[in-house]
Amino acid sequence: MKMRLIFQNLLRIIRLIKQLFLSAFQKKKNKDIRKSMLQEFITSALVIDDDFEEVKDLISYLEDEKDIWARYFSPSDIESKTTSFNNRKIIFLDLYLDDSRSSTDNIAVIRKYFKSIIGENFGTYGIVLWTKHTNHFEDFCDKIFQKNNPFTLPLFVIPLDKTKYKRQGDYQGVLEELEGKLEKDVASSFFVEWNKAVKIGSDNTITTLYNLFDTNDKKNKHLEAVLYSLALNFTGIPKNNIENYDLQKDLVKSLMDTLQFKITSSYIGVKELFTQQNKLNFNETTDEKSKVFSKLNSLLLLDLQNLSQNSPIPGNVYEITDDNSPLYIKDLIYKKNNEDIDTHTDFKDLKKRRICIEITPPCDFAQNKKQSLSRIVGGLQMDFNKEILKGNNSPFKTDNFYTFLYPVNIEGFEKPQMIIFDFYRFQTINENDLKNKDKFKIIMKTKDKLFADILQKLSSHTARLGIAVLYP
Repeated sequence: MKMRLIFQNLLRIIRLIKQLFLSAFQKKKNKDIRKSMLQEFITSALVIDDDFEEVKDLISYLEDEKDIWARYFSPSDIESKTTSFNNRKIIFLDLYLDDSRSSTDNIAVIRKYFKSIIGENFGTYGIVLWTKHTNHFEDFCDKIFQKNNPFTLPLFVIPLDKTKYKRQGDYQGVLEELEGKLEKDVASSFFVEWNKAVKIGSDNTITTLYNLFDTNDKKNKHLEAVLYSLALNFTGIPKNNIENYDLQKDLVKSLMDTLQFKITSSYIGVKELFTQQNKLNFNETTDEKSKVFSKLNSLLLLDLQNLSQNSPIPGNVYEITDDNSPLYIKDLIYKKNNEDIDTHTDFKDLKKRRICIEITPPCDFAQNKKQSLSRIVGGLQMDFNKEILKGNNSPFKTDNFYTFLYPVNIEGFEKPQMIIFDFYRFQTINENDLKNKDKFKIIMKTKDKLFADILQKLSSHTARLGIAVLYP
């Protein structure tokens, strides 16, 4: 019995040592993976400094030891440059490009440079700012991260003390120091890793498609046909009804399904992201949160690209331009009265338009069973007003209204919008009417998840039977 206890304790100790060893090994493995984060992200670098002698060793370090292509520019080089740079994943930037100016003036000069050499379509990049003065770094960030910037914002800005590397005579350890500082900015670290995963995912997706064929001759002969099938499958439009529809954009969207899997499998997690969930609160005003969430909702649920007036596709949303249409909403029951929404005090100042959605079941559409007829549900798009949408006197309280789509950001409307559909305004019309701009104008498409939800709730509404019961 005693020997058995000794043996069991010995097994526990061995298991504990094994767990500790595996834990330490995993931590080391994660650390090694994290060390490669920036080096995998950075494919090229731009070094902006007023003194080439001070940074030539940095350029040599990047190119010779880290295999990162680097190019040097002085302020005078930038002044004479007439075109913007192609994307550089990282920019090493001397804060004091002109020693005779204050930090504020130098930052203003840098902003001017960025407007001309970076522009608004530069792509993702980070900045390493040479400064040992914390207050200067904060001033720089305040001036760089502004609304309506005339240049692409950086993923991150990291301060480094250039004098430290000048004293030691080389730039050994620069990327390692950057890694350590970037790890503290977990949101930026996530986007660095996500950016890398997207690149890996897109490369893998292309390779997968090319590997479908045994020979280059077969690829050249059949790849376009395969891509055509992918685009048709995503769109759902019968081949005979394609007309002038832009299939290439839907091909890109179809490849996103494959890309999504590749990105997920390639992504390396950021250790500290979401570890303190109790502190992750979006503490802003309701108006500010509505602006942010309206933009996110639009990205998640609405498709504002590749719209075709000539292709009435399930999920298309139209503005009703004919005010005599029975789908055109003019009145609502509001505070127990029938009110004109164009003249009533609570409604008249809300920017609005009458809309409808093509709700034909996708299977009928894809199999060409709709017989040139479209099923339509009418609705409203208005400036988001929580009281009108959700208040006690809301005209949209009854279950015939679809009221889940808010707030959303719609081009041409300054304020966040709410989109409402009225299931009582359900009609079948000739699809040629939807092609007629005098009656309807296409403005957006719903993405699959939103369309499925609208269709499901319409089905639930129309399937309510009910019974008439005599109660004593």
